[in-house]
Amino acid sequence: MDYSKYQTLKIEIADGIAIVTLNKPPNNLLDLRMHTELTSIPYDLNHDDDVLAIIFKAEGRHFASGGDFGMFDSMYDQNLNQRLYDEAREFVGNMIELQKPAISVVQGQASGMGCQLALLCDICLADEDTGRFVDGHMIIGVPPGDGGCLVWPMLIGVMRAKRYIYTSDPCPAKEAERIGLISAALPADKLMPTAMEWAQRFVNGPRLALRGAKTALNQWYRMAAPAAFNYSLALQMGASGKAEFNEALSSIKEKRKPKYR
Repeated sequence: MDYSKYQTLKIEIADGIAIVTLNKPPNNLLDLRMHTELTSIPYDLNHDDDVLAIIFKAEGRHFASGGDFGMFDSMYDQNLNQRLYDEAREFVGNMIELQKPAISVVQGQASGMGCQLALLCDICLADEDTGRFVDGHMIIGVPPGDGGCLVWPMLIGVMRAKRYIYTSDPCPAKEAERIGLISAALPADKLMPTAMEWAQRFVNGPRLALRGAKTALNQWYRMAAPAAFNYSLALQMGASGKAEFNEALSSIKEKRKPKYR
């Protein structure tokens, strides 16, 4: 598999373990390029026979702190807007169909598409001091269309999911562990060693059994996606470029509170 096309991700493969690093420090803000690359990397890894387990991590202060203004501004362009939503649908599908065990290692904020990347992994580890998970769509005045309405309620139940999705409040790592959103909140120096232990365990484990178990468990996502994910994606598409979206972006750029009424 040729990974030379990737510019915002660093891919290292050794002994069956692929380490994928989001590489736009310090904040790993998603631009159009990273959005496309995060969409395609699960598919490429899934079809790489040299990869038996995957670790997603990030350079810098934050795992992924949401989209940049260039990406949000592109939503006013009909063709680019359609591309973003096509990629969001493909990204979630590729993560659900990823048959290799995947582990995410989160420091700082995991927001938007980066949040769904972390939560759609099989094991999610976060820095107990800095890690936090945010579905940031209320901040930009649109419903969550990149998988939040699918993943959060599947992991923590509908009632708890509403609390975080309706507000875009951050869920700190220790609370995320307590309510079952993530696997573990750990000291920073324990994150990668623990991730590597899991990855090596998967590499040395029964491959067909692991693949079958993951395929069966992800069936819960496959069954829910047509109702929750596809519907929420359509709703976000409908809200993009509307008055509340415009006000949200203006308020962020002007560093003030939005005025929706």
